[in-house]
Amino acid sequence: MEFIDGLTGVARIGLGLAALGRPAYINLGRDADLRAHRTVEAMRDRAHQLLDEAYAAGVRYFDVARSYGRAEEFLASWLPGHDDALIGSKWGYTYTAGWQLEAEAHEVKDHGVATFDRQLAETRALLGDRLGLYQMPS
Repeated sequence: MEFIDGLTGVARIGLGLAALGRPAYINLGRDADLRAHRTVEAMRDRAHQLLDEAYAAGVRYFDVARSYGRAEEFLASWLPGHDDALIGSKWGYTYTAGWQLEAEAHEVKDHGVATFDRQLAETRALLGDRLGLYQMPS
């Protein structure tokens, strides 16, 4: 997959899945959008709806991260049939809330080599060769 060279015909906007892969996040208005339907299945369905809408509008870049809960999993299950989608992910934060809305901590930061190795393997297991960009946020 080409990432940088393949950008010519791609919309210059992407969709980030930070708020789509875990049931609790910092976004305002989330309660009105999701209400009580925050099961894994409901969140996957909602993520797929938004991915479909973004794709129909021309979005081809999709951003996920290991700390976005199940965002990589949701994206991976949507990817078949979307061969021109470009994927970027990130490592360094680990989602720790266990799908609980009121967790003491939702993620922990660790930029050590062991975390990089573990998270890259987890990302590749889900996204395979579809991963075009891998970043370290902070």
